Amino acid sequence: MKRCEYKVPGGKLLCAKIEVEGGKISWLQISGDFFLLPEADLEDLEGQLLGIDASPESIKEKVVSFFGERKTTLVGASAEDFAHIINTAIAS
Repeated sequence: MKRCEYKVPGGKLLCAKIEVEGGKISWLQISGDFFLLPEADLEDLEGQLLGIDASPESIKEKVVSFFGERKTTLVGASAEDFAHIINTAIAS
């Protein structure tokens, strides 16, 4: 399992734990002291990322489009910050 913590400049703390098998995300947990509404979107995002390519481009595209389509309200972090923490955890 790979892990990473990231403090968003002027924002909140994001933490990611991830497992990759065969170049695909097989397990993911995101936590931290950020806020998002609706709260269920976090669990839905984690589920949407399972099975996708563990490449920085694929992850960023999926995360940004997910939050944009859902019109999720993020406080203390951006969609790009979520993609960054996931990609950094994979690279660690």
